[in-house]
Amino acid sequence: MDFRKRLRNLQSKMEENGLDLVVYGASPDFQYLTGTLVEWRRGRDLLHAEDNVFVPKEGDPILVLSGSSSNAASDCWIKDVRIIPYGQPQADTMKKVIDDLGNNMSKVAVGNYCWGSTCVDLARATGGAKFRVGENLLDESRMIKEEEEIVKLKKAAELTDQVMEVIVERIQDGLTQRNLTIMMEMMGRGLGASDISFGLTGGYLKSGTIPSDDPFIYPRDAGLQKGTSIAFDIGFVLNGYCSDWGRSFYWGTAPQQIKKGYEALQAAVVSACDAIGGDIKRCCDIFPHIEKSLDKEGYGDFLRARLKTGNVGHQIGVEVHEDPWLRPDSTQELVDGMVFCVEPKIWQKGEYYLRVEDMILIKNGKGEFLTKYKREQFQL
Repeated sequence: MDFRKRLRNLQSKMEENGLDLVVYGASPDFQYLTGTLVEWRRGRDLLHAEDNVFVPKEGDPILVLSGSSSNAASDCWIKDVRIIPYGQPQADTMKKVIDDLGNNMSKVAVGNYCWGSTCVDLARATGGAKFRVGENLLDESRMIKEEEEIVKLKKAAELTDQVMEVIVERIQDGLTQRNLTIMMEMMGRGLGASDISFGLTGGYLKSGTIPSDDPFIYPRDAGLQKGTSIAFDIGFVLNGYCSDWGRSFYWGTAPQQIKKGYEALQAAVVSACDAIGGDIKRCCDIFPHIEKSLDKEGYGDFLRARLKTGNVGHQIGVEVHEDPWLRPDSTQELVDGMVFCVEPKIWQKGEYYLRVEDMILIKNGKGEFLTKYKREQFQL
């Protein structure tokens, strides 16, 4: 991966914003800049305040790691790596880093994942510098995936398809939502995933249920019964990159209106992918296209009721949800190298909740599905 290009992109943004220094704690941006897989997805109690990358407006970054994260140094392209032994305060190392970078840091940006103690030590080391938030400086760079990133996203998508091939065969009467999600996570990890992209979902909605604003009032520990739609939303982390996928199935004999609704939803997603480069050129064009497709089949109202904001998806990469989102106010053009998730849902209260979500790559001006699970499967 071209980490030098990533550094240049960030330093260009720093110049635009008059920044002398950017500091990221262990985070998505930290992973993107350093290439290391230092833990950042877990709870704060398992992370380390000492893990930070210091990026000056000119020259190379300095990477500081806790003793617990020191093994990540071998995977990093950055030459200047400093380890803080366990139990040693980071303040002395912080002061030395700032001195070595020039000690003239008047405007500093910090990422949202930096610890409070890091910010305090940084403020003391820089001696009165003005601080600002450093998030979003890399959004534009991260939006366009390099070829190696695309390969990793494809593999994450393939793993997710593999998980569902097995899971669908194990669905049976009496299976609870709790056990279903546990089974999905175990299967993903068994196939090589290091983590889940988000809390996995296999949500039940039994036809004929009392209408509710929450589609998933089916008790999590109640067994699956015939006449129930199952909406999946799952994703895994593989080699530091995420997947995100959705399908719906129906346990039992599906009423015609539900079966046709799912077919219409699938067709709308396929049509949207096919229209990229033609009718669909920007993020904001996707929802209207899907809406128009579902209107033709008589299901447009159920889409509008579910997605009142018109938000129909998001970019994906080292994080499962990245900017720009696929919503009406995003006029970002769709360009080669973007990978995003399209996830429309239709929902009739008390009857069904149906979703389809696919990862799509923009390549040669066209859309290409990375998730390829069979679309005709619905009634189980």
